[in-house]
Amino acid sequence: MASTNPQRGQGAGLWPIRRHLVAVVLIGLGVFVVAAVLLWLAVGLPAAPSPDTRLNIIKLALSVVAGVGGVVALVVAYRKQRIGEVAETRERVKVLNERFAGACAQIGHEKPAVRLAGVYAMASLADEWVEQRQVCIDVLCAYLRIPYEPALDSPWYHDEESEVRLSITSVISDHLRPGAPVSWQGHEFNFLRAVFRSADFADIRVTGGRLLFSLARFPGGWTSFDGMHVSGGEVWFGGAEFSGKARVTFDKAEFSGGRVQFEGASFTGGEVSFRGARFTGGEVDLSQAGTDDYLAPPVFDKWDTPPAGLLLPGA
Repeated sequence: MASTNPQRGQGAGLWPIRRHLVAVVLIGLGVFVVAAVLLWLAVGLPAAPSPDTRLNIIKLALSVVAGVGGVVALVVAYRKQRIGEVAETRERVKVLNERFAGACAQIGHEKPAVRLAGVYAMASLADEWVEQRQVCIDVLCAYLRIPYEPALDSPWYHDEESEVRLSITSVISDHLRPGAPVSWQGHEFNFLRAVFRSADFADIRVTGGRLLFSLARFPGGWTSFDGMHVSGGEVWFGGAEFSGKARVTFDKAEFSGGRVQFEGASFTGGEVSFRGARFTGGEVDLSQAGTDDYLAPPVFDKWDTPPAGLLLPGA
């Protein structure tokens, strides 16, 4: 029976059933002895108990026995419930692991349509599996880090691989925007060395965690951070390359906290725009951008003095 299997009980974080029952009986006997002694003292330590005293002791003994029996029943019922809960949890984790393996297999499939299905399957799993959400996010980000050279013939052209990658960034962005049914705020998104042909990060919120675009390349197309709001956490563009005819826009973004770092980033072509951006707190640091590759500087609104928190090269 499940309730008498010591290994299952230990898996549920419970004592073996025999130890549990022995402890309950010993506690019951202890209560009985203490109560009998107190009763004996209460009647003045008679040499020979009166019939009434003996009757009271017998009633007390029966009450203790009944109480111990009730506690034993409760212990057994509790153990059954806990073992059932553990078994249910194990079954749930097993199913989730199977879904994770299936989504990973889809994402690694040779057909783009299957890879797309895997992306959405992994995102759905991340929504449900809070304990392993970061692992699911890591898999999606890892796909973007796979070496990739996009077609740059037209700013609007997307090959099949670009569509898969655009879907991944869209899924991530949807979970970082206000009103997302399930928020992924506070997690780490590692896009180290990723290549972005196009991506829509518009209106995302960064309240914690980290977005790592370090050494990422933006060789063409349009990557939008328009309307993003950074109020905490960190966004790193260290060593990122903005080149070719790329458009990377932070228009009407707001930086009220956290840190956005461009250390060692190179701006050799295209346009990086901060038009209409507001710097109300935190830090946006371009002071350590690559000076030898600062050929196409980011575009800002005109001002007499840069706003506090915005650090520019030479400042």
